[in-house]
Amino acid sequence: MSSYGKLNLLVIFGLPVLAAITSVISFGPRGDTIVFVFGSNAIPMLIGGLISALLLRAANKSGKGHAIALWPTLIPAALAAIWYLYGALISTSSDAGREYMALPFYLIAWTIGFGIIAAIVRKVATN
Repeated sequence: MSSYGKLNLLVIFGLPVLAAITSVISFGPRGDTIVFVFGSNAIPMLIGGLISALLLRAANKSGKGHAIALWPTLIPAALAAIWYLYGALISTSSDAGREYMALPFYLIAWTIGFGIIAAIVRKVATN
């Protein structure tokens, strides 16, 4: 496995762990909340990881586009990490759980969007 593949796996499992940790900061150590937050973030990250893995396989044939292939995983994970850390450190009492309910849907949209963009950019970069 290449270093890009290892980074892809690290991000796939790293974001759900970070989300679970920030949910503990926000709500306390509740098992049901931790499982829900981890699972609801693991699904979009697995989708992004699959898209990135397919793009990495295509990039390995030509030797170009490795970093571009990680966009569907890295960019949504970075945006989500900022969102979760901001919500955990500077939370409001009126909508304490909004980021944990809304962000997985945004993650799916960001993952698919950046997957399409990465496929187009990789195609242009390798031709």
